Amino acid sequence: MSEEMMLYSYNAAPLAVQKKPHSADYEISVFGSAPATLHRGIDFGVIRKKNGEAMTKNPTLFKAGAEKVAVAYGLCQRYCMESKIEDPEIGFFFYSIRCDLVKIVEGKEYIITSSYGSANTREGRTGTQSPYDGANSALKMAQKRALVSAALSLGCMSDSFTQDIESDTEDAGAYFAGKDPEKPITPAQVKFFYTCASRHGLTKQAAKDFLKSHGYDSASKIKSGDFDALVDALQKEDS
Repeated sequence: MSEEMMLYSYNAAPLAVQKKPHSADYEISVFGSAPATLHRGIDFGVIRKKNGEAMTKNPTLFKAGAEKVAVAYGLCQRYCMESKIEDPEIGFFFYSIRCDLVKIVEGKEYIITSSYGSANTREGRTGTQSPYDGANSALKMAQKRALVSAALSLGCMSDSFTQDIESDTEDAGAYFAGKDPEKPITPAQVKFFYTCASRHGLTKQAAKDFLKSHGYDSASKIKSGDFDALVDALQKEDS
């Protein structure tokens, strides 16, 4: 990292975020640069409860999506360890990380924005993993949280995406592990679909007609990879 790193006057325009027509993906663009695509399930996604209900109002921006935001602005990532606790005797590891998104100008690095993230081995997401094995995972999670926070701040994207929830996973790949997008949704998700339709004033027949307009003759046949987009479209039916 350059010893001459400093704050740099940088007038970054807000990132334009638009839903791509006939797609569940989003297109992001910065004035004067080529647009990039954020893919649902890879760059962002809706974290849901077991019954299919969304845990947050807006979809969650994943690490891969945050990296694309940084690239859209022509910025590089730099990480700095702010503080840490590593206590092998009690099996507790904590890391606080600062992520700097920097602009390189004539060989010099200038900080455009910074944000912080932390994680520890006593978070529920570590599951059955021992705290000693989970130390590296906690470090990566802290880095990811700092990066996503910096990307959201830089692009003024809080209206479109949320950053993190307690049950968030390290990245999209971890969240969707074991979830074949071609497999049908679960019975709990089918029930949630019709409950959501009812909340938005649709009868069961109207909900079925909605499904037919999207290529499905039954809710039980909805592919897991299409579920989030269908629910989003359903919730906009009465708007």
